Amino acid sequence: MRCRRVISRHCLGRLLLVVCWASAFTLPAGIAVADSTHYQTLQLGERSRGMAAAYTAYAADGAAIWYNPAGLPLLEPRLLQGSLALFQLRKIEIEGAVLPRPGSDPANLDIESSPSLPIFAAATFALGKTREEYGNRHAFQIAISAFQTYNEQLGGDVRFMDSFERTNSIQFFQVDRQTYLGVGFGWRPLKRFLAGLSIFASNRTLDHVETLALGFGGRQNPSSGSPCPTNPQLPFCVEDARQINRSTNFNLSAWHLVFRLGLMQLIGKRWRVGLMFQPPGIPIGGKSELRFELSDINAQVSPAPSTSALVDVSSNANSPVPWILRLGTSYVLTKKATVALDLQFVGPVRSGRITDPPPGVDPALDATGVFLVTETARKFVWNISVGAEVEITPNIFTRFGFLTDNSGAIDAPLDENRELSVDRFGFSASLGGHKNANGVSVGLTALFGRGYTNGTDFSTEDPTARGSLAVRERFFIISIGGDVGRTAATVGTTVKTRKAEKAAKEGAEVEEDTTPEVQEARQNVEEARKRLKDAENELEVVEREQEDLRNLNESDQGAIQGASGTAIETFR
Repeated sequence: MRCRRVISRHCLGRLLLVVCWASAFTLPAGIAVADSTHYQTLQLGERSRGMAAAYTAYAADGAAIWYNPAGLPLLEPRLLQGSLALFQLRKIEIEGAVLPRPGSDPANLDIESSPSLPIFAAATFALGKTREEYGNRHAFQIAISAFQTYNEQLGGDVRFMDSFERTNSIQFFQVDRQTYLGVGFGWRPLKRFLAGLSIFASNRTLDHVETLALGFGGRQNPSSGSPCPTNPQLPFCVEDARQINRSTNFNLSAWHLVFRLGLMQLIGKRWRVGLMFQPPGIPIGGKSELRFELSDINAQVSPAPSTSALVDVSSNANSPVPWILRLGTSYVLTKKATVALDLQFVGPVRSGRITDPPPGVDPALDATGVFLVTETARKFVWNISVGAEVEITPNIFTRFGFLTDNSGAIDAPLDENRELSVDRFGFSASLGGHKNANGVSVGLTALFGRGYTNGTDFSTEDPTARGSLAVRERFFIISIGGDVGRTAATVGTTVKTRKAEKAAKEGAEVEEDTTPEVQEARQNVEEARKRLKDAENELEVVEREQEDLRNLNESDQGAIQGASGTAIETFR
């Protein structure tokens, strides 16, 4: 751990009320909007995304490593799959969050972000020998995968004016992403019962940069002339004011070991039921780094005191991974259509901080950032997903679904920072095609939500009054994905055996080419075909001659008959 602090002429604690009041007067404190409070995963392949994550029982491609590893033995012996979010747009609107100038009406704060393009990649391999009772599939299947469940980038640049027309500014930028690297194992001990286990290394990285430049108090001095010679943007120079500048640069990287246990039962010819349980993640390492600078020059008193602080510290990192339980079922409606339903339950997380507060600095100063929530507590939430897959033609298919994505953000007192609490719902759809062993599809996801956060209540005359601010969110994703190697059958009671049948057919052809008896029979058939063709040619010649005879006129026929009679008599 390292820490450096420089303090002059004033106690840091004396700055607390000034800094917190100035920031709260402008924006809602705790404007962190990363997706660490939502648990539906829509970045894991086009099939699961198109079906709105209703995939615990269906688990028909490489995404089974996440949704339910028990489905892995139902896949092709070799499968390579990937997907990419081509375009993402997230819009957040906080109503009445900004007061442009004293006496004006509150304005909405609009935050727009285009997150990085998260990717999903998975590869599966079969182990051991095929078993006839499993449709010539393998009893063991292994998968490896790398993906991101979310990758958020959000920033804001807010400028506002006070009664002296001084421009104050608050700027922030935040990148938050969750990455998983893992391996999954699927086992089919019985024809209709499957089990699986996935092991992931989970890494959350968070980068938060924040700067504030705030001036308040003082008096105008018209004697200096208008505009102010030293600052032409002001109508008059402002004297005896207080100026506060602060900047924060915070970085976090937290690692966890995450296990996912899956079970699946095939019931009759149409039903599947699945279960996936993820216990709380096991911390295996991580660290955080904080650099905080503060400058306060107060000319409201004489002599004018000044305060400066510099904090550069490394510490631990804490970003708990909650337990998750998913229950799902799928049903085959027709030979070309399947529907699926999922329920998701996410456990609570106890109170804590993503990092320890820097030593020697008043925690109320929020050295990690006025607009970064460091609380790790989460509440219990549940979600539902409903999806369907329909085969339009043998080579074209579509998927669509509906889901909820409720927030795990906890309720907090109005005077404390809190995450945005936005419960979302949305729709998802995709269209794709496949030929031979390759496929490609494109998809669209749209999420909508409403919620609230804490902030200054500008509807009252008290500048320190706090209240709950309404939040509206919209999230859009356009994606593309593909696979090399057929996935499990679209519909059906058991896994299709097309590839196995093709291999058997090819094997039979090889056997025909190498068996002497079959080769001799084929040679006899060829000779018979040749003799038949020769006979057909001879028959054609005879028929042509007969046709020529029929075309002779009657006189010719009479002459021929008379000549024939004379010849016969002479011969006799």
